Amino acid sequence: MLQPNSVKITMLFPLFANDRAPFPLETWKWWSRSIIAIGAYHEFFTRGEWEGQFEHHRCVTMILESDQQFEQVEAFLREAREKFGQQVMYLEAANVYFQLV
Repeated sequence: MLQPNSVKITMLFPLFANDRAPFPLETWKWWSRSIIAIGAYHEFFTRGEWEGQFEHHRCVTMILESDQQFEQVEAFLREAREKFGQQVMYLEAANVYFQLV
């Protein structure tokens, strides 16, 4: 059987503030610089509901190959929580087997 060698994470980032206003361009520039500094990522746009409020998100997945990357993600999300004015940020993580073929 395959043994997990990486962690796959999924994160959600709101496209709009709680008052429905778009975030400033500077926030998205910070976001881009910060996430690229962690590693390669893929994103797609999604929508859902949280506590009775309809939302649109950037859904980001990454494969992390070190504990250091995971620590960077946690620090990034703590800062993102402040920049996006959120009480919490969504992070899902699972051990996976990863290989580039």
